Amino acid sequence: MTKTLNEFSNSLKEFIASNQDSHSGQNNKQRYNNLKFDIVDPRTSKTPQILISLGMSEATFNVITGEKTSGGLGPDEKYVYRWIDKGSNKEELRELLKEAQKNVGKAK
Repeated sequence: MTKTLNEFSNSLKEFIASNQDSHSGQNNKQRYNNLKFDIVDPRTSKTPQILISLGMSEATFNVITGEKTSGGLGPDEKYVYRWIDKGSNKEELRELLKEAQKNVGKAK
C-alpha cells in the first residue's frame, strides 16, 4: 500500500528532527511543524517531482534521481537528500506519483 502525502511529510519531519537533535543535542521537532510535502502536477512536469516547503523556503526534487530541480531549503536540504535515498522512500514516492498520474488521467 502506498503511503499518503501526510505519511511522507511526517516521515521527513521525523528524519530531519532526529538528525538535527543528534548534532545539536536539542529537540528541534517543533521547528519542522510547518514542513509541507506535495506532488508537482504531473501535467506540468516531464519527470516525477515532489515539492517540499519549509517556512519561507521551498525546493523541488526529482523522484527518479533524487536531485533538486529548483529552489532551496538552506542547511536542511542535505537531510532531504538523505531521506529520499533512505530505505524504500524513493520507490514509494514513485508509486505515489504513479497513482497521481492515473488520477490526473481520470480527471480529463
